[in-house]
Amino acid sequence: MAATPRGGGSKGWLIAGVAVLVVLLLIGGLAVGGWILLRTRGGEPGPPLSSTGDRRQPVRSPSPTVQAVKLRPISGDQLCAAVPDDLRRSLVSDGTYGRKDASTRAATEAEKQAACTWSNNKMDVGNGVIGHRTLSISVAAQSTESQNAIEYAKYRFDRNKEEHERRVNVREGRRTDARTSGSAFGELRELRYGDASYSQTSLGRSGLKAGVYVRQGPWLIEVVYGGSNRTGVQYPSGDEVRAAAGKVTEVITAEMAKDAGEAKLDGPCAILTAKDLESAFFPAAEGPSVGGNAGRIRQTTCTWSIHEAVEHEPGQKFTARGGEFRVHLVDWGGGSSESKFQFDRDAKKYDRYSAKGGIGDGNIHTDYEPRQALSGLGEQAFAVISSTTRPNRPEEDPLQEILIKVLIGDRTVEFTFRGTTTGGGLVGVAGYQEPIFESSVARRAVTRLATTFLAGLE
Repeated sequence: MAATPRGGGSKGWLIAGVAVLVVLLLIGGLAVGGWILLRTRGGEPGPPLSSTGDRRQPVRSPSPTVQAVKLRPISGDQLCAAVPDDLRRSLVSDGTYGRKDASTRAATEAEKQAACTWSNNKMDVGNGVIGHRTLSISVAAQSTESQNAIEYAKYRFDRNKEEHERRVNVREGRRTDARTSGSAFGELRELRYGDASYSQTSLGRSGLKAGVYVRQGPWLIEVVYGGSNRTGVQYPSGDEVRAAAGKVTEVITAEMAKDAGEAKLDGPCAILTAKDLESAFFPAAEGPSVGGNAGRIRQTTCTWSIHEAVEHEPGQKFTARGGEFRVHLVDWGGGSSESKFQFDRDAKKYDRYSAKGGIGDGNIHTDYEPRQALSGLGEQAFAVISSTTRPNRPEEDPLQEILIKVLIGDRTVEFTFRGTTTGGGLVGVAGYQEPIFESSVARRAVTRLATTFLAGLE
């Protein structure tokens, strides 16, 4: 490639990984709860990027400050553990056709998001009836530049409630939109959980469900329960799903009212700390956000946000280097032959992409430097550097990424960093440099973190 182009921005780096999404679809998909969308990615690179992603480094100006509201830590695993097993099993049983997904989508000072979902698509729901049931829980809290977390929760809750009211098309048991098919949404029912709450029952392709929506301090809580029946009556009753969702909501509301200490991380995402990332890159790192998927193929994704703080006076413009570091661990479950096959397939894929000049179209395109074999990491490892551009937006800088993939036993691990490594600061000051991605700096940092992670992997 030519000289390293500039890249990165201090906003999000949102990408969708086609390869891992295919795997997720094969094993049943990740659960999505409430406001939480768990975006897991694996080996497939590059496009598509979110249309809202801006690869150029934005120039920031200070915004008016608001009184901060401290948010308690919460993880998806903690949310799952808050529901007593006997209550959960009465709603969604374990077994061959049961699964659980937990995610911690955001874990920063300004934003917390967590979700937990149980599902069973072939369970005895009583009286010999076999049905599908899903219970999903999500909590979220966020502050903005102009609103603290409590103010934002009030604003978001009211907006969500208005949206739910607009979709009502069943009143007093009769459809009001003159349609005989399509999703049906019942009237909102006011409840007494938290500071404000309501419920809404819906009927669609996934069955009859009841959703309960709660605002409690800075927290937005959503609990959804329901499903359909394979035998007997086609759907559970509205009273049944509302009562079940209410029982779970009562438990979760009580949990989120507690003062909590640090979120207890375990598993692979606990191996690396924010200090490890700051030592490899620069201050400051936040996270990790955690995603887990249980099944024959087990996956864990850990994501940290790394953005350097820039000291500035009111009115001074500045930019900041930073990006996103991600670890994606896949336990293939079929022995070392399966993981070796997947590793070799990805190696050939990147060789193919590099040889044919990248992948993409006129809207978005990703180029790949030749794959480089690495030693000292696992049984086998390689590194790939990529650069993603929008051909129809030539004024935008490329968004660059380094990926290191490692084979270790019956697992593969991907370590990626996307963003900028050098530059930033006060605009106009002598020596100022726009943030750029330096491949040698990124490679040293990611290799260092990969070494630490693999050493701590059981």
